[in-house]
Amino acid sequence: ETSFSPRASRSLIVTDALARVPLEAPPLSDPARLLLVSKRSTADPQPADTPEARQAGWEKTALLVSFFFPEHEEADPAAGLGVVTWTDGWHDNFRALAGRLLVPPVVRTLLYAQDPAAVRRWVDAVARRWQFEQIVPAHFEAPIRASPSEFARAFAFLEDERIDAFPAGDTARGLRPIARIASSALRASHNK
Repeated sequence: ETSFSPRASRSLIVTDALARVPLEAPPLSDPARLLLVSKRSTADPQPADTPEARQAGWEKTALLVSFFFPEHEEADPAAGLGVVTWTDGWHDNFRALAGRLLVPPVVRTLLYAQDPAAVRRWVDAVARRWQFEQIVPAHFEAPIRASPSEFARAFAFLEDERIDAFPAGDTARGLRPIARIASSALRASHNK
């Protein structure tokens, strides 16, 4: 992770450590792509361009980007090869993810879980060293009004993974299996 804090701006600039997924689709989102993802099934025709369809597309996109294989995106072999269908519950999972300062699921599961103690040392050093009023991450919303203590609080899961947990089904299908594979590969390379 790269972070720095230009004093005059009272900002903490980070790459991937933190984010806030917006509750609504960012204005620069491509409407055609949002509509494509908004469909209940990839076999369905393109929906009408409505604010509701764009919002559904945004929420599903955020889940896909955050979890790779979210809980409510199901393969539907009866409908054809490569067809997926979104099942009920995806909107609730989006609400659990969006609108708050968090360590993105990909970063938390694939990277920070490898060495939580080192991450905690980095978090504590950043929170002690810089007095910032906002965080500017590389992804999703920016700037985010947040203090050093709010920054540190976003990493409370390092001591107890039940704190600020993501929906278990969202991490179980994509991120956790990928993390196990990556961890095994790292251990194997260190044992050579």
